[in-house]
Formats: sequence, structure tokens, C-alpha cells
Amino acid sequence: MQLAFSTNDVPERDVFAYWADGVQANTGTRRLPMAGAAGPFRARSLLRRRGPIVHAKSETDPHIITRGPAELAQMGQETYWLYREASAGSWCNYGGRESLAKTGDLILADFNMPFEAKAPSGFRYESWLLPKSLIDPHLPGSARIPRQRTLNRDGAGALAASYLDTLTREWDSIPERSMAQVADCLARLLGIANGTAAGEYPEEVRTARLEDAKRYINQHLASPDLTPALVAATLRISVRTLHLLFEPVGTSFARYVLIRRLEECRMALVSNPARPVIDIAFAWGFKSLASFYRTFQAAFSLSPGDLRASERDRPC
Repeated sequence: MQLAFSTNDVPERDVFAYWADGVQANTGTRRLPMAGAAGPFRARSLLRRRGPIVHAKSETDPHIITRGPAELAQMGQETYWLYREASAGSWCNYGGRESLAKTGDLILADFNMPFEAKAPSGFRYESWLLPKSLIDPHLPGSARIPRQRTLNRDGAGALAASYLDTLTREWDSIPERSMAQVADCLARLLGIANGTAAGEYPEEVRTARLEDAKRYINQHLASPDLTPALVAATLRISVRTLHLLFEPVGTSFARYVLIRRLEECRMALVSNPARPVIDIAFAWGFKSLASFYRTFQAAFSLSPGDLRASERDRPC
């Protein structure tokens, strides 16, 4: 299931009512206009469900979000809410307790509580809904989340955030039948982030750390100084641990970096035929043109020049 809401094509006088009605029907939250708001209201949101997980992404002008008795009755399932703040900040009264969410905060909350939220600069956030029955067994002492809890930005909290990044990015390519297992891994990481001993779930921790390492590598592929020592120091793990992360997936740190650089070079060779090969190779971290040609030929069974020739000769 996937729904997209946008106010772009809605007559101005109907914008807020259209938005509020559509969102309330699908999320169980009520939307109210904010007094003194200037200009036409603009909003867009993506809502999608796969397996036991509901994912939402929203960007709106300032307004008020509430969830009271009527909304709780409408969407009464026992659910936890993961919320990641992307705006300049928002205020929330959650179950009678006020709090401020800062940019980048990842918050785990009981979705079956009344709350009210405001964002002076407008809401920008991502959220994920998961059944409590998935998460509760992995919480320390089977304790439920007291209203809401902001996860740490390092340690297990950072691992959970990395896992969410990967889940969101790969959402459409994950088979429906696999989502229950994906959700279970996320629930175990959230349990660790809330105090459960990490040693109880070594595989989930390793998977999240591997995704963290891959993300850092992909962001710094162009740097010729991308070394295991640098990545390990950034992730606050040992170099040995970094190498061990890649072993179960049948590759190595060096092999993963090499293949990703070759893939980027291949795309650059095709998309910009006039750009010199040496420029492309050095731009993606290769220090030797001879080494680049040798590894490119081995990986793709043709040279950079042959690749460009085959693209030129391909029928339109």
C-alpha cells in the first residue's frame, strides 16, 4: 500500500481541509490550522505500508498535530512510533510531558497516547510505525517505552538510525515476504538502543554496523585516502572488527571499495563520453591509471575505450 498527498493542485480555499481529512483518515492524527499563519498552506506526504511496518515522510507548512480520544479510538492498534526530526525543531506535549525535538533526533514513542505537536518553521520528518508485539519482547525486563524516548546519536542508537536509512532506501526492493524478518531485526536493535545487552543480538548489530560502514564508504569513495584505519576510527571500532563485518557477505573492505569505485567510473564513462579516462579514474580515488585499466578490464571484461565504443554503437 502506498499513498501520496500533495496540495499542489488543490484550490487554495480547500487546501487545508483536503490535507487534514486525508491525513486523519490514514494516520489517526488530527491536523489543525495554526493561528496567524501567513500565505497559502502547502504540504506533501508519502505514506506506505509493507508487512508490519508503516513508513511516512512529510513536509508541511506550520500547523498543529493532535491525537486525542477520538483519534485513539479510530486507530486503536497497539503501536510504537519512531519519529526522526528533519526540521529546525518541533515542540510536543506527549502524554502530559513537554519536550523539544531537535534536528536529527530519533524518538521512540508510544503511539497509543494523546499528544499535541507544533513546528514553528513547519514539519519535516520521517516516521515508522511498528506493532508493540514486535518490540516489547526485546526491551530490557519487558518494560514498555514510558511515553517517549530520544535515542542516543552514537552507539546502538546510531546503529538503529543506520538500519532505518537502509530500510527506507531499499523499501521498494525488499520482498513483502521478507518484511517480517526485517522488522524483527529493527525491533532487536531498538531493544539494544533501550538497554538490552548487545551481546544477545550479535547478528543484528553486525548488520547495522556493516550498513554504517558501507554508507561512509559510499560518501567518501572519491577520496584516495579512504583506508580501513580511517573508516574504523570514524565508526569507533577496531580495524579488525571492520574487516570481520565484510566476511559473512563474501567480500572484503578493499574489494567492496574497489567495486564501488569501478561502478562509479563505468557510469561516468558512459554519461560523459568526452571526459578523459584519466580524469575519471583519479576523480574516483584511483592513484594509478595502469591499475585502473587492469582492474576495469578484469571486472567488466572490456576496456574503458571498448565500453564507450559499445555505447556509441548501440541502436537508439
